[in-house]
Amino acid sequence: MSSEYEFIVSKTWIEKTQKLQKLQNNNDSSKAEIDFVKMEIEALESMYDNYNNSQSYFRRAQGGRNGLREVHDKT
Repeated sequence: MSSEYEFIVSKTWIEKTQKLQKLQNNNDSSKAEIDFVKMEIEALESMYDNYNNSQSYFRRAQGGRNGLREVHDKT
């Protein structure tokens, strides 16, 4: 299951990656422009990874609590 945030970051990452490919194939593109798009892609990757790392804790914790509730309900 992915959130709207994950979807938007992934979609933007795809757009920036395509833009980078176009810039790299265009001889008129400046190095500064290419470097800037690379920086944007790195930032998007970090945003996605950080979100997933933080959410995985809460997703695991939620499932863990459900197991504890089942044990508690049986006693």
